[in-house]
Amino acid sequence: MKIIVNDIAASSGGALTILKSFYKFICESEEAKKHIWIFLLSDNYISETSNIKVIVRSDIKKSWINRLKFDFVEGKQLIDDLNPDLVFSMQNTAIYGLNYPQVIYLHQSIPFQKIKKFSFLKYDEFKLAIYQYVIGYIIKSSLKKAHHIIVQTKWMKSAIIEQLKINKTKITNILPPIDLVDKSLYKDQFCNNSFFYPADNFSYKNHYCLLEAVRLLNNLGISDFELKLTINDNESHSNIKYLGTIPHETVLKEYNRSVLVFPSYIETIGLPLLEARQFGTLILASDTPFSREALDNYPNAYFFNPFNPNELVELMNKVMKGSIKKLDSSNINFDNNSWEDVLKLLESEGI
Repeated sequence: MKIIVNDIAASSGGALTILKSFYKFICESEEAKKHIWIFLLSDNYISETSNIKVIVRSDIKKSWINRLKFDFVEGKQLIDDLNPDLVFSMQNTAIYGLNYPQVIYLHQSIPFQKIKKFSFLKYDEFKLAIYQYVIGYIIKSSLKKAHHIIVQTKWMKSAIIEQLKINKTKITNILPPIDLVDKSLYKDQFCNNSFFYPADNFSYKNHYCLLEAVRLLNNLGISDFELKLTINDNESHSNIKYLGTIPHETVLKEYNRSVLVFPSYIETIGLPLLEARQFGTLILASDTPFSREALDNYPNAYFFNPFNPNELVELMNKVMKGSIKKLDSSNINFDNNSWEDVLKLLESEGI
């Protein structure tokens, strides 16, 4: 089969991580090598091989007007010229007007969550409101046109069925893959007063809850701890270390030596939760459907209301006092065949 992978939107963060993970899989899979793959991207994020071609369209990524023109008008002509058997969109939306089967990999949860309604009138929420209502409308319209939809979580599948009335047989739930690590390479000693949160500075990532928890702990006279955040800030605080952007290897080291705090209340799955599980990391997570799903049956998970910093303070205090301890989680198995399942689905949907 000739399969077009449309992922022009991927340029950073989780979207780029997922793209590179899928590319690595099809480079290594003998089954995937039977097919011709054509990637539509906004930059040279991957290399071509004998059966993998890359078409770079950096102009489409420059504005939403360009993106919409491509999705609704220009994309059809480009793809018709390539004459594929299947189009696999990894960027949540379909190309309109195509006569080829399209499978959409959905990983944008903002339009489907109900925990927060973003406002066009608030400066720090305007872009998120665009995602929730404008782009959300386009995504939902696209899903109705797809031959099949792949989601990462059960809660997303349920949300699509409830909101769009799409037949459940057209939706497949496949957890995203994670790179399995050799834990023996990480020998840093666990410190129960070191807390870590790897997240960008979006409002729904809820750094406010952490900052408020630090303030409340200080008010209780507790100051012998450190909170590490992967954002930049000019403020100086004796308990907070602003790391900015750090290499993924450093993130893995922190999972091994720190407590992961995860107050985000909007995610599709929350990749740090899955990654940290490998290390047996002690995790304090928001009590949300995605956290509960990602940490199902994980013995080192504790949950708090992400809108109540006092609940987080109580958990952090228990960790530091030793009343919450890390339990052995070495017997937990990780099902990491996600891309194999995706490939089988694509093969079944192709012409």
